[in-house]
Amino acid sequence: GVILLFISGCDTIQDLNNSEPPSEMDAVPLRVTMIYPSDCVGSAAYCTAFHIGVKGAEEELGIILTEVNGIENDPVATEMLLRAAAQNSELVLTAGYQMGDVLARVAPEFPDVKFAIFDVVLDIPNVASVNYKSNEGSFLVGAIAGLKTESNKIGYIGGADVALLQEFEAGYVAGIHAVNPEAEVTVEYISKDATGFGQPEKAKELALAQYANGIDVIYVAAGGSGQGVLEAAQAQQKFIIWVDANGNHLAPGLVLTSMTKEIPVSVQRIIQETAEGNFMAGIRYFGLKDGSVSYAVDEHNQLLLSDDIIATVESLKAKIIAGEIVVPDTISLPRE
Repeated sequence: GVILLFISGCDTIQDLNNSEPPSEMDAVPLRVTMIYPSDCVGSAAYCTAFHIGVKGAEEELGIILTEVNGIENDPVATEMLLRAAAQNSELVLTAGYQMGDVLARVAPEFPDVKFAIFDVVLDIPNVASVNYKSNEGSFLVGAIAGLKTESNKIGYIGGADVALLQEFEAGYVAGIHAVNPEAEVTVEYISKDATGFGQPEKAKELALAQYANGIDVIYVAAGGSGQGVLEAAQAQQKFIIWVDANGNHLAPGLVLTSMTKEIPVSVQRIIQETAEGNFMAGIRYFGLKDGSVSYAVDEHNQLLLSDDIIATVESLKAKIIAGEIVVPDTISLPRE
């Protein structure tokens, strides 16, 4: 084993000698830290997507990667984590609106460190604020729900009643009503704050009640709480729409579709830009047009979606990309 390591080490040196003289970037791999929103590597779909992105960058770009779990509901401890990361990294990535306030305090103290935060709008000179047009993807899955419902009662369960999740709601409701103006939509949030992302039991109760009231499709955007809605869908044999990553395989035949964000692609894009010296700070939006949000069709759900449904949704998608349909990203309060 040792000999092999030694030989492959020589190969690497040889490669460097044979290629262009290494730039400073090549010679010293980029030091990157990923701080997850809370303790969720490998559990919540959302965090898994970031994990796939940073591991992909590690493989392709040879970055030096550190992965750290944020501390749920403890901004002080999280701030300490962020400071430690900033002292040891050139690029620090994080995600989720709980991290936004903390980053807003820490980033200005480390002007030479580059930060990227996903799903938070933050305008700071050394921060790339990467946002997805979740409303556009939600519009498409809303249209699928509106076309598929038999009871004409459709549900939405969000993790926290905050602007980010209201954006999913706004797109979803608009998509439903674009194809089915008569449909009745029930909107519920697990909590007013981030605690709603870690309450699968409460999510399950809400979902069971919605299904009992005749709702036959529920879209859930609630992090780790989504598991509770999935269990309710399985118990009642009703449809669920998954979020962030493709969850069609989680309950084939019951997951109608998933509103996917191509998080791994954008994570790798930010790391690559930084490694190449092209880090772009500022607020950036990725949507349907650049393939950053979509709806998932695969062997697990294709029998649920007729050719007519797909044709309608693809036509709506083309109109959104062309700017003929402008998808709302806010809701009018109070809700009806």
